[in-house]
Amino acid sequence: MTMKSKILHIIFAVLFFHFITGGNAQQNIQVKNATGSCIIANISPEKAKEEALFNAKVDALRKAGIPENVLANVTKMGEFFLETSTAEIGGGVIGYDIVDEDIKIVTPEGERSKILIVEIIINANVIKYDKEKDPSFQLQVQGIKKVYGNNETLTFSVTPYQNGYLRIFFFDEDGLGEQIYPDKKLEPNELFLHDETINFPKNDQYYYVLKLTDKTKPKEINRMLFIFLKDNIHYTENKATMHSVLNWAAKISPDRRTQEFREFIIEL
Repeated sequence: MTMKSKILHIIFAVLFFHFITGGNAQQNIQVKNATGSCIIANISPEKAKEEALFNAKVDALRKAGIPENVLANVTKMGEFFLETSTAEIGGGVIGYDIVDEDIKIVTPEGERSKILIVEIIINANVIKYDKEKDPSFQLQVQGIKKVYGNNETLTFSVTPYQNGYLRIFFFDEDGLGEQIYPDKKLEPNELFLHDETINFPKNDQYYYVLKLTDKTKPKEINRMLFIFLKDNIHYTENKATMHSVLNWAAKISPDRRTQEFREFIIEL
């Protein structure tokens, strides 16, 4: 078995700075006391807390000046859309501190019965862009299936529409992961040329092998994130999580990057 397959085994067993200012391409706005709440009814308190935190992030974006019509779409699409679509919505929450969390018993106006509500207040770091996404800067990803068997190999191809630099990350269901391209020893960083299709793995001496991490489960969901950059910016943190990688990407002006997600299942 090759070194790359061992790396992938680790990726799926655990299992996506150089700061581009881009002129005035983004503003960092500190928002205090953004509030979100959720009724605890037919859901667990933990799930209600997640919903309240999501609503607090939306409130932080509102206070930072993201338009209401955009936030309506964010609210409809949910947390994953909020985290992965900063370029599309013109900004994003790239950090926050929970300053207060409480479960309250309240009686809605005009009602007699009481309800439980979880309320969360955060101080948030919001990034707001002054430049829009470049629609001509795109990356085509092909060859990734919806379902793979355990120990099956993964192959795919990418075709950039402009010159640029590629970063590829793998994540598990918990959002833990690892960067698998570029790799200093196995697949070094390089400039990809426009309209030139690159097949992965680039090195034909090893393979991407997909492995279930918990064989008591019939299947596992994994995600791949492809970030394509106009500038040679490196992800330098030792560990990669969905949050850390997306926060890193959010600091790059949307006219200087594009990203593609792929989700697939590994099953016995």
